[in-house]
Amino acid sequence: MTNLILKILLALKMAPKDKDLQEIYNRVFADAMAYTDHGFPLQMVAATYIAIAMRLYKSTLNEEEYQSMVEAIMETEIKPYTNKKNTVH
Repeated sequence: MTNLILKILLALKMAPKDKDLQEIYNRVFADAMAYTDHGFPLQMVAATYIAIAMRLYKSTLNEEEYQSMVEAIMETEIKPYTNKKNTVH
């Protein structure tokens, strides 16, 4: 997932510090997993996070930057997360 985030940030011509990116990724990921530990379905958690992300991007980017970010997401292969508690497709 970090590669996806880096690709998106690079597509937007930002240069993140790897340490900062890893820190926020780890914090947000831990929060997301906490929701699944409380019984929320993984797809519900994922849908909520992507809705928030898209809204934040739409609020801060111009249309060209937004479309570039969406294309970067669509073109990036990611490995699925697997967890013994949840079924992930």
